[in-house]
Amino acid sequence: MRSNVAHGLVFALLPTLLFTAPAIGDENSPAEISNSASSAELISPSANLNTEPGQVTDSTEPAPVVAEQIPAPALMVSAEVMGSSRLSAFMIASAANTLRLVEKAKTPNGARSVGKVMAKTKYGWGASQYSCLNRLWTHESMWNYRSRNKRTGAHGIPQAYPATKYETIGSDWRTNPITQMTWGLKYIKVRYQTPCKALNTFYRKNWY
Repeated sequence: MRSNVAHGLVFALLPTLLFTAPAIGDENSPAEISNSASSAELISPSANLNTEPGQVTDSTEPAPVVAEQIPAPALMVSAEVMGSSRLSAFMIASAANTLRLVEKAKTPNGARSVGKVMAKTKYGWGASQYSCLNRLWTHESMWNYRSRNKRTGAHGIPQAYPATKYETIGSDWRTNPITQMTWGLKYIKVRYQTPCKALNTFYRKNWY
């Protein structure tokens, strides 16, 4: 999922950037627009010259006069970004929904709710498996994405150790509980097949 969530968040932020971007020429514009990989192309379109670079023109004919294209303020940049990225209303809505889910999962009850849906949708784990998952991650972190074991350094809802293992899903793992849960569910599937088998191991060894 690296980075479906992270990728979704980038798209989710675009509407805010597009409708609040300052006019070109504002002293704050370069810093804000530079976040886009194609910003140079958007704010500095190539001149529409009639001759190729280095081509010798007939000295008897005046050089063609090309009117300087003055880009419009943020609206023009917004239109080009939308066109170049081929964003659709569905993509923007999906990204916005992802942002809402991330915020919801920042509370323990919200994380439980989102985690239950993720487990069912991704791996087909129903109520009985979720019950095991709930007990497992309640023991580990109380579903708190900021939870950290001071002794081992294990971090997050599934208590990844070392915490940098989350990087396989996304670099936003410190602030994104969905990144943590995505990694945790995948870890359980690969290592134990189901949350109940992972819970049984936890009961025997006090870790999983």
